[in-house]
Amino acid sequence: MLIAMLYGLLNLVGCTDAQNRSIVVSSKENGAVTLDSVTRVEMGRAEFACNESRSGKCYYTVFHEGAEVRRFTLVAAEHRRMDGLPAGFDQCVSTDEGHVSPSCKPVKETPGA
Repeated sequence: MLIAMLYGLLNLVGCTDAQNRSIVVSSKENGAVTLDSVTRVEMGRAEFACNESRSGKCYYTVFHEGAEVRRFTLVAAEHRRMDGLPAGFDQCVSTDEGHVSPSCKPVKETPGA
C-alpha cells in the first residue's frame, strides 16, 4: 500500500518513468473494423487486448531497439498480461500471421532459414 501511494505521489509530480502508456491500433475497410487492439503499459506490466480482428486473431511482435523480443497470437476478445518486457518496447500487430520488420512491414521468409 505504501509503495502504491509513493508511486502515485511521484506520478503526480512527474518523477516516474515514461513506461506508462497506451498503444491503440485500429483499422477499418469499407466501414468495417478489420483490427482493433489496445496495449496498456503501467508500472512495467503490459496488457495486450485483441478486441477485434477480421481473421479472428491478432498477431503481435514485440521489439526492443530493433530486435525481436517476443511473438504471440491472441484470438479476438482475448487479452494477455506480460511482465518483464523491456522499457520503451515497440510493437507491431496484424490480422495476418508472419514475420514483420520493426517498421511493421511484412518480411519474406526464405526457405530453409
